[in-house]
Amino acid sequence: MRLLLPLILLAGIVRPPATVRVTVRLLDVRAQKGGVIHVALHAAPGDGFPGPAPGGNQDVRPVTPVTVIVFDVAPGTYAAAVHHDANANGKVDTNLFGIPREGYAVSNDPRPRFRPPRFSEAQVVITRDTTLTLRMAY
Repeated sequence: MRLLLPLILLAGIVRPPATVRVTVRLLDVRAQKGGVIHVALHAAPGDGFPGPAPGGNQDVRPVTPVTVIVFDVAPGTYAAAVHHDANANGKVDTNLFGIPREGYAVSNDPRPRFRPPRFSEAQVVITRDTTLTLRMAY
């Protein structure tokens, strides 16, 4: 019983953090293209992934060799989606087949053919401060 009481007391004191820091590191950014990089951190599959996320978007200027974006969020399951809007027209420019002509990246780096990546392919469980490293595809 003596050992059990400190464990019970400790269990009441140690709580998961209210927020965690998610650092998104973008590699292979082509900063010379200019424009803006849109970064979205999605918390659910039905919130528009891989497009803008409700409440979890940041726009930054491209920086070479690594562009870094930081989010403070509650612990949970997330998927990051990035779009380099090189011509700053506010949309993802695609070719005739719907393939992006501007840079993009998603967490876990899924590269499905003939369709956008799904939330389930890009999701990451975040329980503590985490760095996601994404490689831009152009």
